[in-house]
Amino acid sequence: MKLDQLMSEDEMLETGAAGLTEKQKEALTNSALRMYQLGQHVVANIDEIKYDGRLVILDDGSRWEVDSFDSGTAEMWGFLDKVVVIDDEMYKLDDLEKVSVTQEF
Repeated sequence: MKLDQLMSEDEMLETGAAGLTEKQKEALTNSALRMYQLGQHVVANIDEIKYDGRLVILDDGSRWEVDSFDSGTAEMWGFLDKVVVIDDEMYKLDDLEKVSVTQEF
């Protein structure tokens, strides 16, 4: 998703976002999407765990980067384990384990 899909042309001009570089617009978009998700939750099953627990892919297609400190915990989780993600924390429901995550867009 791009910034001009989140903001009207008037908003882009009034905030000065129209003059940002593409890299700055991408960073602002990622920040806006992350703020939008705060307070919302995702409940899904694990579809795949990659890169020694550093990436968890859920059955809804969302991809979650796991904090390097927590990757060992996530690596022990398995296919079809039920998780909930709330405010950048992923909880495995049957064991009540958690890892810190960031959604990839």
